[in-house]
Amino acid sequence: AMAEHLALWPLGALVDRYHPARKELEPLWGNRRAFAQAAWRHLLFGLVLGELERRLNADAAFEPLEDVPVSSNGHGNIEHAATAGAEAH
Repeated sequence: AMAEHLALWPLGALVDRYHPARKELEPLWGNRRAFAQAAWRHLLFGLVLGELERRLNADAAFEPLEDVPVSSNGHGNIEHAATAGAEAH
């Protein structure tokens, strides 16, 4: 959330220039108060979302696949791939 905030904040200059209602509001670009408020909200959102994800996936354990033949390089066994294709037809 903070990376998004920091990356997209410069687009506030475009909003200040082209948004139809910008004459009614304070400019965002260069407004330190608006930047701090948005940073705080993004930080809080990231923390809440991270905690929610941690709690929802707390019991999810990694289960390794034991019946899948693989080579030491992790790309699998070519003989198994060739025979699996022949069995399918």
